[in-house]
Amino acid sequence: MGKINTSSQNNITIMHDGVGISITKSEGVLRILGKKYSLMIIGVLGNNNSMSFSDIKKSVGCPRSNLLSVRLKEMSNAGIIMRNVIESQPVSVRYSLTESGKELRENLIPLFKWIECNCYPKS
Repeated sequence: MGKINTSSQNNITIMHDGVGISITKSEGVLRILGKKYSLMIIGVLGNNNSMSFSDIKKSVGCPRSNLLSVRLKEMSNAGIIMRNVIESQPVSVRYSLTESGKELRENLIPLFKWIECNCYPKS
């Protein structure tokens, strides 16, 4: 099992199977993932090959287009999603997960399963 090592103020690591994994290096991505709609965007994009802005907006229930635009840009800059502009009349934009984004999503699924099993009252 993992344990947290806080011996260095500049680098916090989790020891897992004898290997140190830096939390500090992950801070930028974790900041993005912790923002509203980020995990939902990753989820719905993983359920589909690609989606338009309006389809993502409807699927995640984001009421403000500008907020969704910011999230998509942050995740695109982090290499989690890909923005594909299709030259047509009118111009179309499709979003999809990058290979890295697909891998991230796969690694998030056990966390979501754990939350579902442990954080809600059993009926």
